Amino acid sequence: MRRLFWGLAAVLLVSWVPLQAKLSVSPVIIEAEQVKAGQSFAVLLRQEGQKPLELELSWALFDQDPAGSVVLLEDPDSVKRAEGLLAVEPSRLVVQPGESVEVAVRVLQADVQQLYAALLVRPVRSGPPTRLAVLFLLSTGQQRPRVGVAAWERSGKALTLTLENSGLSHGLWEGELLLFDAAGQLGETRRVQSGLVLPGRCRGLEVSLPGWVENVEIRPLQLGEGP
Repeated sequence: MRRLFWGLAAVLLVSWVPLQAKLSVSPVIIEAEQVKAGQSFAVLLRQEGQKPLELELSWALFDQDPAGSVVLLEDPDSVKRAEGLLAVEPSRLVVQPGESVEVAVRVLQADVQQLYAALLVRPVRSGPPTRLAVLFLLSTGQQRPRVGVAAWERSGKALTLTLENSGLSHGLWEGELLLFDAAGQLGETRRVQSGLVLPGRCRGLEVSLPGWVENVEIRPLQLGEGP
C-alpha cells in the first residue's frame, strides 16, 4: 500500500529547500499498525550541499481536504497533541555537506486509535520559510478502512466519483467502470483506483471517458463497498 502514498506525500513539500542545501529525507512516509508506547522509527536526513546546514525539527498534525490534498494543522492545540504523542531526537542539529544523519522518532503514548502527524524539517536561516515533511500514519490496533462511492456525477466526457471512508483507518477505493455504447454493448472495462482517504473524510476522483460512452456501470472491487 505504501506505493499509493507518494502522491499524497508530495503535497507535504511546502516549499523546496534551497538548491545549495540539497536536503532530502527518507522515508517520506512511515506507516505502522499496532503501535506501542516506546516504539521507535528512524528518519534519515541527507545533505548534499556545499555548506553546513542547521535544521530544526517540529511536529504538526495533518488532515485532508475534499480534493485529497494534505492540510497541515499547526495551531497550538494540534501541535501540543502531536508533541504529547511523538518525540524526535535530536530536534535541532547541524548536517555537514555529504553527511547523512539519522534521527529517532519515539512513540510517547499509544492511547489513540489513529494518529496522523507530520514531522517538519526546517533549515534555521533567514529568508522565505522552507521545509520538508515526513508523514506518519500510525494506528494502535488493526482497524480497517471502509471506502465506498457516496455519490457520482457524469458531465460530458468526465465521470466524478465522491468517495467516503466510513471506517476507522485510512484506505483507498478500487473498482471497475463498465463502459457501454449507445447500442448497450460493453465496449470497455476500466479499472480505477483512488488516492488515500482518511477516516471520516471524502475525496473526489475524476475519470475521463471516451466520447462513444453512453452509460457507465460502477463495480467496487472490495466486498460491500459499492456506490
